[in-house]
Amino acid sequence: MEAWETNSYEDLTFEVEFMSCVVDKAKDLKVTESDSHFSEFTGVHPSKINQGKLDFLDLIISKDRELVLKQLCKKNSPYVYLDFYIKNKSGEYIYIHCLGQNIPNSTLCRLALADVSQSAKKTEELKVKNESFTSLVDMVEGAVCVFKVNSDMQLLMLYMNLACSRLFSTANGAYLNREYKLDELVYKEDKSSFYQAIGKALATKKPIDLEVRLLSGEGKFVWCKLNSAIQRIDEDGLPVFHAVITDISKIKAAEQQVDSELSNLVDIFKNLPGPQFCAGVEEPFKLDIVSKDFMKLIGYTRTEFFETLGGDLRKLIAPEDSVSAEKEIKNKSLKRNTVEVEYTLVSKSGERITVRDTRRIVKGRKGEKSALGILKRI
Repeated sequence: MEAWETNSYEDLTFEVEFMSCVVDKAKDLKVTESDSHFSEFTGVHPSKINQGKLDFLDLIISKDRELVLKQLCKKNSPYVYLDFYIKNKSGEYIYIHCLGQNIPNSTLCRLALADVSQSAKKTEELKVKNESFTSLVDMVEGAVCVFKVNSDMQLLMLYMNLACSRLFSTANGAYLNREYKLDELVYKEDKSSFYQAIGKALATKKPIDLEVRLLSGEGKFVWCKLNSAIQRIDEDGLPVFHAVITDISKIKAAEQQVDSELSNLVDIFKNLPGPQFCAGVEEPFKLDIVSKDFMKLIGYTRTEFFETLGGDLRKLIAPEDSVSAEKEIKNKSLKRNTVEVEYTLVSKSGERITVRDTRRIVKGRKGEKSALGILKRI
């Protein structure tokens, strides 16, 4: 097995051997594919690996099997970092670093394995600083970092991969030369939710899934998705987190554009002539949007109707009509694109108004149904 790269940490220089494979978490970590280095390491021919005749659990030293299986199958963890022993073709157990990357929308997990058994000193350094993982993690397109939360709730960077350095517009490895704090990069209006997420993770040990604005060079803040979890507790009792940070500024810009367009459409709808409204199909009298003429018809202000009455038109329908009208609308909506029903409303002034409710059933992009309707006095 060849050494792919030479790495150095301070005055310590060494070669790290890499190999990779894919395991199926739904089948107790059965190996589905691998590179030639993994095949050579295990002594199992690639054809047999592709036929599913190798179980990764069988390679792991028995005391670590349960832990490895549990960690790799942990939910909401796109990346998992582990240290354990696996057996080579000679039957010897070799100490390795493992990066598990879950493949979206599948039960598969890609494992990148680094043989770090050559030196006890080197292994200890790798445990503390994760430096042997630099080459492996830099293969990941997302921004990956490791940070420690100190007693003052400052987030001290212990490691950033190349993508993370690019995101924050800093030189690769700059975090080693000076104190680099993730909390100082958070937009001031997002700091409260950011610290709450860190505090909740410390209290519950659950992963963080947060959208937050971070400083990305030249005073520019960009929207980012932060997925993080506690990796370990250091000897000083302070927690160390690993995190994946994704730039979602383009997605946010698109969402803001959609929100702006939707707001314009709502304003247009409110000013349409006639008592018009928009409602769902499951709750036909729970209205989402109504026009100005609709408000004039019922005699309530918009605040009264949506906040006091909850936007529920049933509260204004005469009791003798309420149940039958709702049932009729629901039944007709299943069979027709246009629905008509008559009932009596009681306005704020107490006036009884008989109306014809005409609705057009429309479908959204995902197949969800809603109704555009208008009331007419009869």
